[in-house]
Amino acid sequence: MTLTRVAQIAQVSASTASRYLRGQLKVNPETAARIDAAVRELDYEVPAAAPPAREQPVLALVVPEMVNPFFAGLADELAEAAAMDGASLVVGITGQQARRESSVSDLVASTPAIDGLIYVGMHRENPRLTSAIAEGLPVVVLDEEIASTPEVDTVAVDNYGGAYQATSYLAQLGHRRIAHIAGPEELSTTRDRCRGYRDAMRGAGLPVDEDLVLHGPYTEQFGASTFPYLAGAEHRPTAVFCGSDIAAVGMLAAAELHGLRIPEDLSVVGCDGIRVGEWLRPKLTTLQQPMTELARAALELIRARIEDPARAPQTRTFPLQLVIRGSAVAPDTPESPE
Repeated sequence: MTLTRVAQIAQVSASTASRYLRGQLKVNPETAARIDAAVRELDYEVPAAAPPAREQPVLALVVPEMVNPFFAGLADELAEAAAMDGASLVVGITGQQARRESSVSDLVASTPAIDGLIYVGMHRENPRLTSAIAEGLPVVVLDEEIASTPEVDTVAVDNYGGAYQATSYLAQLGHRRIAHIAGPEELSTTRDRCRGYRDAMRGAGLPVDEDLVLHGPYTEQFGASTFPYLAGAEHRPTAVFCGSDIAAVGMLAAAELHGLRIPEDLSVVGCDGIRVGEWLRPKLTTLQQPMTELARAALELIRARIEDPARAPQTRTFPLQLVIRGSAVAPDTPESPE
């Protein structure tokens, strides 16, 4: 009988079963009992020569890219948290491509040396990841939810509440024509931030001009490319809530080319809290992601999942904090709703 069959009966991943039987991984007594029972039931022969015990896990982190400082910062926080916990961390980069997300998931799932996966994706569908979770690979999904997956541990932020707070802040400053530069429409973060923006506009008694809601990738290029559309709207905006800091960086960099001053002509609020926002002129008002808390929660959940694969999945959600800097101010002249 194969080790895979032992793992299936014990309701653990093949990696967990292998490392436990070789003395390389400590699991809780209930999990140990299930693996031992499966070994007896199948009369599985455990290799006699076991290598020296290694108690600390090897974890994989999958991220879309490192060009966006948000993902680079998140990877850095996770690497720091893993090192402090004594775990090893390897990083895979998918280039925001669905095919590479699937292939990296397959590689992680088929590598016994990897004990668990912290997954940050940019596509809602990943059938290989779904299969890996069903097969018992310990997984924590971070930031972006994945459709059609079994119940899985997740770590996220309150994107709806953050977007509501940012848009309400612009309305409180006196802005009445507020644009929203949003991410890809299929992503859960995009949908939640867009919903928060719309509800905040409604709560402030302001109409949403659909010409001022633009969707695109989380890139500097997309942020810079929005000006012709905003300038071509029937009623130009005086403020914008940008669904990602990296797109907001593109807007600040390109504003002068379009004859606009930020914040005098256009107030900008971003989302993510990347460090480069503090070095811009003006400094970027943004929704700060709690990077350290996200990393620690992901690490805590993946360790718990490795030790007890049968435990009930958990979801940890953290608030976004509005950090007020210089890129958003009251409009020069009071506005009235259109």
